[in-house]
This record gives sequence, C-alpha cells and structure tokens, in this order.
Amino acid sequence: MLLSKEIAVYINLAACRLKQYTSAMLKQYDLGLTPEQFLLVDILWNQGPMSQQSLANNMQKDKNSVTKLVDALEKKSFIARRKNPNDKRSNIIVLTPKGEQMKQEAKQVGISMLDKVLAGISEEELRNFLNTLDKLSENMSQSLPQEGV
Repeated sequence: MLLSKEIAVYINLAACRLKQYTSAMLKQYDLGLTPEQFLLVDILWNQGPMSQQSLANNMQKDKNSVTKLVDALEKKSFIARRKNPNDKRSNIIVLTPKGEQMKQEAKQVGISMLDKVLAGISEEELRNFLNTLDKLSENMSQSLPQEGV
C-alpha cells in the first residue's frame, strides 16, 4: 500500500476508534452526552456563551448539525438559547446551571480518557504528532477549492 494511502486509512480508523471509545466511556460514566455533545459543551465551558455559528465554526461542522446538537442538549437542560442582544435574528448559546454543574466531573472523565489513550507515548512524540497534524490541516485548508470559482 502506498504510504500516503496508508496514512489516510490510519487517520480515518483512528478518528473512528476515538469516537467509539469516547462514546463508550461517556456511557460508562453515565454523563448523558454523545462525543459531539461533549465537544459542544466543552467549547462553552472553555470559551463561554456564543452564537450557533461560532459553535459551528469551532466544531468545524455545518450550522444544521450544530442546531441538532443544541436541540438535544437543550432538551437535556444542559444549555439554553438566549436572544443575541446585538442581533435579534440569532441566539447565543449558554450553559444552564445543570451544564455548569457537570463541568468538573465531565472534565475529569475527559482527562482520564485521554490519559488512557495517550499512555506510553512520550511528550516529544505527542508534540511531533501534533505538529504533523497541524501541517496536514494547513495543507488541506490551502488546497480547498475556492468558493464561486
């Protein structure tokens, strides 16, 4: 197999396995979140209230996908929509007290999961891997077709 193809296959497999692993761990710890919901809530914990479009940009997902996540998290009472005071046509997504309350436990679960996934890998290896992923991401961003061309 060509090295480039093998890399693409392994990146895809690793991403799928990470999602499956995260899903299983979130179920095991009974957090009531999918991996995508966890990511959305984690963004709000770290960056504070923001628009759905900002969430979509942060998650690199389309706005419709984020709307479904927001709907599900709102039903679970982890987040709420508030009118944007600067633009009445849009909402700001905020954490509810229930969403804030689960922060410490959920972050500990996340740290524990990552510790297990990254076990046996040196800091130098992780930094090199991160640099490589950053270069891959930059190459993909630069090679995207321009809209309207």
